[in-house]
Amino acid sequence: MLLYVHIPFCASKCGYCAFNSFVVEQDNFESYIQALCADIEHTLCHLHPHSHISSIFFGGGTPNLLHSEHYEAIFTILYKNAFISKDCEITLEANVNYLNTQWCKDLVSLGANRLSVGIQSFDKDKIAFLEREHSVYEIAKCVENAYNGGFKNISCDLIINTPLDSKTLISSEITQAAALPLSHISVYTLSIDEGSRFFLESKKSKPTQNSKTIDSKTDEELSFWARECLKENGFYQYEVSNYVKFNTNAECKHNLGYWQGEEYLGCGAGAVGRIANKRTRAYPSLNEYIKNPYYRLVEELSEEDLRLEQIMLGLRCVKGVDMAVFDDERFLKPLFDDKKCFRESYNGKLFLVADELFLADEIATWILCRI
Repeated sequence: MLLYVHIPFCASKCGYCAFNSFVVEQDNFESYIQALCADIEHTLCHLHPHSHISSIFFGGGTPNLLHSEHYEAIFTILYKNAFISKDCEITLEANVNYLNTQWCKDLVSLGANRLSVGIQSFDKDKIAFLEREHSVYEIAKCVENAYNGGFKNISCDLIINTPLDSKTLISSEITQAAALPLSHISVYTLSIDEGSRFFLESKKSKPTQNSKTIDSKTDEELSFWARECLKENGFYQYEVSNYVKFNTNAECKHNLGYWQGEEYLGCGAGAVGRIANKRTRAYPSLNEYIKNPYYRLVEELSEEDLRLEQIMLGLRCVKGVDMAVFDDERFLKPLFDDKKCFRESYNGKLFLVADELFLADEIATWILCRI
């Protein structure tokens, strides 16, 4: 089982961010941590006792805004109330400008073993466009701090398809990322999501050269280009947006669990979980969550809902979708004839695999219209 823990605090809100995050004073941290610890204990001790946890992911927000003492309290609750597997992947997201070696050492001593750093860009103009707080010069030092602090499995996020992007810039950014001690790189295309400041601005203003708009043709072209650059630098694609360094086995176990339909618990403001056919969500409001961290909105999922989700998520990965989800696979013949998909065997099971991961969503849509 997977466990997601949400840390919703940020020093500032980036313009493209539509995640459940809040810019608050550090005085608010204590009341949130108390509520979060109570939530985790209630979830693991009373709702799902004796849970075997194979992966823990602290997402945000900016998890490295919290002090190591806060995490000591959280980890104490975790180890007391769940079976944490020996090879459990424990990831924390982090922003560049709040990461220091001592914090990393403290978290590694608690059991954390993977760090995902929100670099987003190595270009100062693009960093400014994305409204990130760090400078270009802080990036290498940040990763060095993490590595020297004991994190040997480090990932970074990059964003492409901004108005400032070009093949030359993307090639340069990936080369710089690959020069760092990273075992994993995620490349996301800029999306203007409802709830973000970019979305609000796009509705108010007329387009300019630096407008926050998306060009789907450029998006596709730059995504293919980024993949080629990553391959040249020793990283291979295992999911639409995710790349792992050759011979490191550093695929993100937590995200693979999501994509392969594993059950997961969610704790923290707005955190989502799914056990069997029940999807749950905690209060997204910080104040409401602190008042009642046990509350969950519950959505009942039908067998068809679960099957459709399995198809949509599974096709995004190199492993693909278990063919057993299809009652009759004859309708898939055009996909095989056109070489859009192929069958692959894993551990005695057959899986449907997209020949081109960047077309996974289109293939999934084609399938969903026919089942």
